[in-house]
Amino acid sequence: MTWHGFVDESRRGGVYLMAVTLVRPRELDRTRVGLRRLVKPGQRRVHFKKESDSRRRELVSRLHDLGLRARVWSCRHHDDLVARRACLAAIARKMLELGVSRLALESCQHQDIGDRHTLAEIVGTNSKLLTYDHLRPGEDPILWVSDGVAWCHGAGGDWRRRVGCLVDEVTQVDVP
Repeated sequence: MTWHGFVDESRRGGVYLMAVTLVRPRELDRTRVGLRRLVKPGQRRVHFKKESDSRRRELVSRLHDLGLRARVWSCRHHDDLVARRACLAAIARKMLELGVSRLALESCQHQDIGDRHTLAEIVGTNSKLLTYDHLRPGEDPILWVSDGVAWCHGAGGDWRRRVGCLVDEVTQVDVP
């Protein structure tokens, strides 16, 4: 059985975080519909950094209700590009291991080319097994889940506890 993965990142102090939300293809439409219902009038998307604490609590509760699952990778490094490359390489290896067939990353124009190079290095001849592309946040609401998981995990304390039951695994990535 295959999965689709949705990736977003967060930076907290000296820690770079990337979260991947995994959804089975047959659940994509239902999940997207449920997530679009979370957008308030006047909003184009959900972005945890810009939400109030009460709204964040409400959103995390709704993510639980949707039964979503995620994984987190973290890297303590001062250079975001180095940390991102290390996390993304580890993510690609894990996605191949889990049988993820598609990976969607939130587009950040200055990082997209580097992401493609990193993924191509890892995926290599397995490109038929794992495809990947970059999307703007408004193009797929499942990216919002990864944004929320990364934000909450990075915030620590009660936020990490609240999102903890959505997170199946946290992986610390070291830079050689």
